Amino acid sequence: MFTALLTLTVLSSAPLEVRVLEREHPTSLHLEAINVQCDGEKVASTIDVTFADKSLKVGKRTCTEITATEATMVRVGTLERAYPDRLIIQPGNSEMRLINRVDVENYLPSVVAAELNDAPPEALKAQAIVSRTFALGSRKRHGTAGYDVCDLAHCQVYRGHREETKPTRAAVEATAHQVLLVGGVALKPTYFHAACGGSTSTALDVFGEDFRTVGVSDSFEGKPACSAAADFDWQWQVPSVDLVKAIGGTSGADAFVPLKRDAGGRVVEVTSFGKRMSGNEFAARVGRVFGWQTLRSMRVTASEVEGTMTFKGTGIGHGVGFCQAGAKKLAESKLTAAAILKRYFPESQVRPFDN
Repeated sequence: MFTALLTLTVLSSAPLEVRVLEREHPTSLHLEAINVQCDGEKVASTIDVTFADKSLKVGKRTCTEITATEATMVRVGTLERAYPDRLIIQPGNSEMRLINRVDVENYLPSVVAAELNDAPPEALKAQAIVSRTFALGSRKRHGTAGYDVCDLAHCQVYRGHREETKPTRAAVEATAHQVLLVGGVALKPTYFHAACGGSTSTALDVFGEDFRTVGVSDSFEGKPACSAAADFDWQWQVPSVDLVKAIGGTSGADAFVPLKRDAGGRVVEVTSFGKRMSGNEFAARVGRVFGWQTLRSMRVTASEVEGTMTFKGTGIGHGVGFCQAGAKKLAESKLTAAAILKRYFPESQVRPFDN
């Protein structure tokens, strides 16, 4: 996890480098833009690119790098995306690598639309500030791979500017350059999740890293603010023989024994089939095998009857930081974005910075 303090003036002026369409493993694509260049020389505005022998091929021409700007559209298979600012295509080991070098303010409307669409304006503004802070605070999150963030939920979902909406663009513009700072100076990644289930948790408890987050109660008007979220209360059943394969432990040992819960009720340490691990690692092992929406959170209890494990819990996601369903409810109840953020990040302040 990235924890270093960051210089705002440097971060604000530099574009974000976002790897896009990695999940599609592109070896061929269709590209359209007003300005397309192969190794610095302008080529046709509409081209087909293929990957062969660790090089990029455009017709009979070989390129080491292709760049596209202005009205850029790329199609991989049946998936079509449009990206603002600059798209860079490079050869990788077994496929093409696409990097969108984009101003953070042009990146955010799509992110907010993907992460929290169909919400009141104040909730969208709060999400914009959280997502901006996450992006800038996560600079070089994938640094060893040569870019800042990916376009998946591991970072923040990003699908290019065609996916943005008027409300999300308005939310980003209304909060332009505003971030959450700890102590007025420290910029840290600000995490968010779908529904906390009643209480949030600290990054130290869940991720084992100290981002100076605190856990807070999400109680509002006598119940969790996020209680209206779909699947707020959930249940998942799995045969014990399948679960032990996912965990990789010893068959016959107890399947799920919580050793420690945090103040928000999340299991942060557990033994499973003889293996001791963090709650986050347990959730990751389950998610990789059974899907990420099976064990929806670690705010959970479990029981075994006749070889079947039943998990019952509340909330969706890791539970650290900003609760999206809670924010939506609070905005519907006329709380401002600033008040919502103060609730989930009580030790942080919203501050603007200059480009």
